[in-house]
Amino acid sequence: MATRGEPIGGTLAIEVELRKEKASALRRVAGRLETSIADLQALEAKMPPPGSPDRPRFVERHRALRAEAEQHRWYFIIQREAMGLLHHGVVDEMYPIPRPIR
Repeated sequence: MATRGEPIGGTLAIEVELRKEKASALRRVAGRLETSIADLQALEAKMPPPGSPDRPRFVERHRALRAEAEQHRWYFIIQREAMGLLHHGVVDEMYPIPRPIR
């Protein structure tokens, strides 16, 4: 007989599997966010100086990559909340998204 607070039957095994899946999803989203940020940083390293004829193309690409990184950051936060992690200040410290470029 189960005591108070003790999972009944296979409930514990199911809970463990759910937590593993949530952690796996969090890792995947974090990987996408890291890749987006790395792509942004790589593009910034090649950014032509202001006034260069190629700069508008680079700025537009930077804008698109930055929007992608922000979307992945949002997915990351949603996944953290699904795991019960409600304070996200550390996310900005761990995954800083570069500022927009003009």
